[in-house]
Amino acid sequence: MLCVGRLGGLGARAAALPPRRAGRGILEAGIRARRVSTSWSPVGAAFNVKPQGSRLDLFGERRVSGAGGAPLSPRGLFGVPELSAPEGFHAAQEKALRKAELLVGRACSTPPGPQTVLIFDELSDSLCRVADLADFVKIAHPEPAFREAAEEACRSIGTMVEKLNTNVDLYQSLRKLLADKKLVDSLDPETRRVAELFMFDFEISGIHLDKEKRKRAVDLNVKILDLSSTFLMGTNFPNKIEKHLLPEHIRRNFTSAGDHIIIDGLHAESPDDLVREAAYKIFLYPNAGQLKCLEELLSSRDLLAKLVGYSTFSHRALQGTIAKNPETVMQFLEKLSDKLSERTLKILR
Repeated sequence: MLCVGRLGGLGARAAALPPRRAGRGILEAGIRARRVSTSWSPVGAAFNVKPQGSRLDLFGERRVSGAGGAPLSPRGLFGVPELSAPEGFHAAQEKALRKAELLVGRACSTPPGPQTVLIFDELSDSLCRVADLADFVKIAHPEPAFREAAEEACRSIGTMVEKLNTNVDLYQSLRKLLADKKLVDSLDPETRRVAELFMFDFEISGIHLDKEKRKRAVDLNVKILDLSSTFLMGTNFPNKIEKHLLPEHIRRNFTSAGDHIIIDGLHAESPDDLVREAAYKIFLYPNAGQLKCLEELLSSRDLLAKLVGYSTFSHRALQGTIAKNPETVMQFLEKLSDKLSERTLKILR
């Protein structure tokens, strides 16, 4: 309901993309050298311009200016003063949750109309501002304290979102609006579409269930959030092997830690095929903890889907998307495989 487009809740709204390596390159072997531009594109340049004058902060409020009207210097993560220390995430989440409670009360007491949708949108924005930022920091920040604080903020706000997705009073305030044809016709197309998306999230979250089953749906959604986060974090962990199991000329290509060799990637750039083979087999060796986490995640997703009325989790996840259903996705994948198979076989030969 509140973070439209989320994956299993708030899980993946902020995708952490690996940074591209910048640099200059030349084409050798008789080919004329070519200059590679390292300047920013217009969009990139605009994105990196420091904001001038007053601006909205993480909570959608106007940031107070310093002496003489000059804007305060941003000192925390992403220019958010509250995030100059890990403890700031707790303060940010608490402020967002308090604001959410006030907006819920306002949404439930406001007569049906365009204002209802605006309040819902503000409610979504107030939570997702903090959740999206925390979702990125928990993956990308080099300091464990920041990652842990961001993880807790994600979990706290994610839990609130799932509770709101099954809040009957909140649902009724939106249902009354959409049930009134005269009011719906008075909405502009964008506002109407936003209202429909919020209603859709209510429906796939189990708003139609009784109180006990709604609570079960919330618990499953929160569990799925936790398992998804744990599994994704685990995919980045290095693997290790005892030193004596690798020949000297291979293990010197990897990091050593006591009696073990640490493999932290596939080493696909290595010119030695034996090094690449060792890295591939060790780094991707099945991890019992990861497999258990994945099995529990898939099981929880299946339980949630069936609880709210879907035959599988994929049917629930794809409803309302351009793909529509798992059958369409499978047809696309099979057709793509057929188109690429001949070219792939040529490369492998």
